[in-house]
Amino acid sequence: MGVDEFREQFNLLYNNALAGAPGLDNYEISSYLTSAQEGLVKQAYLDSEDPTGSFESREYNRRMINELVIDEKITSSISSTRGLVEESKFYELKNSAMFIVLETAIINNPGTAIHGKLIEVKPTTHDEFMKSYKSPFRKPNKNKAWRIDLAKENSKTTVEIVSAYELSRYNARYVKYPDPIIVSDLNLDDEVGGLGLTINGFTAATTCKLNDSVHRDILEKSVTLAVRDYRDGSLKARVSVQ
Repeated sequence: MGVDEFREQFNLLYNNALAGAPGLDNYEISSYLTSAQEGLVKQAYLDSEDPTGSFESREYNRRMINELVIDEKITSSISSTRGLVEESKFYELKNSAMFIVLETAIINNPGTAIHGKLIEVKPTTHDEFMKSYKSPFRKPNKNKAWRIDLAKENSKTTVEIVSAYELSRYNARYVKYPDPIIVSDLNLDDEVGGLGLTINGFTAATTCKLNDSVHRDILEKSVTLAVRDYRDGSLKARVSVQ
């Protein structure tokens, strides 16, 4: 579904749901579409992880999420002063990761039997780290490394990896945040152009990159969000100050 169709279908559903409600500009429509898309992706990931869910639900969710799954292999760590311990290594992901689903690393220890060995990278909390680091039986070893989450470095998603050995590569497979849905160029739009508005930092018109099968669901959820805001008064307040 292209941007024009997204806009027209949104307006059709919105007008049918709220006859006489104030019209929305393209920035507002884009905001609702983007919010609906992110909400559906997050819920799909949570549902797909639920072993009690039906197979139909899990397959539908996988088809939605698979368009966002990125496999990244990083061979260069970055310098940082934020390490918890001397063994800490930092890696920047190219995209903003919503959920990291699988991680491994390659040991770099030339001349030994473990050189080139693929090991598991296990996420750990700060509390678990402090409890386990001093234990020789629980700390990172030739079979595992730890990943600890922290704030972005240089505006990029950054992970701290604690490994007992040097690493030649960190491998991450993750679900990235979907690109926004923007139904017109926000810089050139007749109503909002020149206001400096962005959606997640983007301004160019762009359609949904997810599987076509979820486009209708995104539209329906976005209209539900707009109707909710209108009925609780928050949409009226936004319209009145424009």
